[in-house]
Amino acid sequence: MKKKILSVMLIAAMAVSFAAGCGSRGGDAAETAPGTAPAGEGVLRISQSSGGALDPAVGSDCASSIAYVNLYDALAYTDLNNESQPQLAEKWDMSEDGSVWTFHLRKDAKFHDGSGVLASDVVFSANRLLTMGEGFAYMFGDYVDTVESPDDYTVVFRLKEPFAPFISIVPRIYVLNEDLVMEHIEDGQYGEYGDYGKAYLAEHDAGSGAYELASVETGSSFTMTQFADYYEEWDESAPKSVEVIMNTEAATVRTMMNNGELQISDQWQSNEAYEALAKIDGVEVCSYTNGQLLYLMMNTKKAPTDDAHVRRAIGYMLDYEQICTALFPGYKIPTSNVSSNVFGYSTDGFDYTFDLEKAEEELKQSVYYDQLKSGELHIEAEWCSDVPDEEKIALLLQATAAQLGIKVDVIKVPWATFIDNCGSVDTTPNTGVCFVQGDYAEAGAYLFQRYSSNTAGTWQQCEWLEDAELDAEIAEALTTVDRDKRAEKYAAIQKQAAEECWGITVAEQAEKHAYYSNIEIPCVKSSESGGSVALPLGYNYMFKDYRIR
Repeated sequence: MKKKILSVMLIAAMAVSFAAGCGSRGGDAAETAPGTAPAGEGVLRISQSSGGALDPAVGSDCASSIAYVNLYDALAYTDLNNESQPQLAEKWDMSEDGSVWTFHLRKDAKFHDGSGVLASDVVFSANRLLTMGEGFAYMFGDYVDTVESPDDYTVVFRLKEPFAPFISIVPRIYVLNEDLVMEHIEDGQYGEYGDYGKAYLAEHDAGSGAYELASVETGSSFTMTQFADYYEEWDESAPKSVEVIMNTEAATVRTMMNNGELQISDQWQSNEAYEALAKIDGVEVCSYTNGQLLYLMMNTKKAPTDDAHVRRAIGYMLDYEQICTALFPGYKIPTSNVSSNVFGYSTDGFDYTFDLEKAEEELKQSVYYDQLKSGELHIEAEWCSDVPDEEKIALLLQATAAQLGIKVDVIKVPWATFIDNCGSVDTTPNTGVCFVQGDYAEAGAYLFQRYSSNTAGTWQQCEWLEDAELDAEIAEALTTVDRDKRAEKYAAIQKQAAEECWGITVAEQAEKHAYYSNIEIPCVKSSESGGSVALPLGYNYMFKDYRIR
């Protein structure tokens, strides 16, 4: 194990953060004129939903992904064109059959303690992710056989079988400082690796990213500051410090933005909240399609949504036009169960429109029709309180279902509770409103996340499909190197998902943010000029590329 020397850089960074970042939320706020962003101090503050995990082998939600892409580097990253670009790896090679990938590391990358990034760190990080089986591990477990480091700057991934989009998922292996993690292991379930550093990494970082962790208020916020020895040159107008505040409460967000204590809002505000934020002097509201879909997930193992006829009936109970015009202005009416922006997208079999006659026809074919006639048919509709607009979907379903004699119990839960409830069939509701974004820009990403047995029991799949035959179909598609044939296989699965209604796509999200006009956001700039944005979670938030003018 190579020797590494700890530095005091993190301590210094924390001091800077507390002086310039955290403190400004209190005393300095009074000195900031309403309607202006504090550009001079170089501090950027954004709001996000709760639930962020700092350990890159644990989380997979939006707040977690924002932390990872800034605190950690991977072998490659996803750019705004959804192409994989070199990061810790200068280049890579693929074997002719697609089963062996070799990455050649750059030699000037350093961890935040000043030690160099070596191939052994990549191997450690990949094995840690696979062993723990949390976070983004589900993307790799079926495909990665071994990870080796023949020398200090070469990493070789040997796959169990070819995986066509492999380079697109490589950015989700965030590289950890092996020595630092091993110095902080505690008792745990992983044998000689103890807890694999989980307790330590819940409040510290061990990365080589453009930013390093300065402070953490668990479940509330975390602050990152520029890593001075990052291998890329810093632009003088890049944020010197970034604070991610995990609070989406509309009144709080509006007050903080009005006082100049918040520069970019989260994407979970209601349309009414965005209208109010846009009235603040200097604040604008942006909107772009990000590949994120709003789903009404359906538990296929729990009555009465274990009946495909009931599920299809629910699909016909939603007024998609009203949702995308009145409830979520700017959202796109869905035409598939994957994003229209990705390779392999197909509309075949997706014919859901607002049609109560079709809904009633489906219900008549259901084994629960007698309960419907007797007024005993109940359906749960759970929505996350962190995203207030989700309630509108649950209430809309409640109103339309009542016309057919179905009682919908609308249940409001915090995001953390929603995640916990998804952990077992019994606690997973009949229907749950949730946003899901593909991990890479292919239909296969959505099909795997939404329907594979690997994700059953997570917030990404409340359907509990656990179907070995379907798993094989998804795996076959993902291992098909020929693009045309892979697209055909993707289309067949999308058609089956629509016909059996494994949950329903409610809308394609138009991601919105309120932001101060002196903040230059790359994805907003790209979208406004007709370009694309990064589809995987987190990659539109690479703060080293932001500018405070």
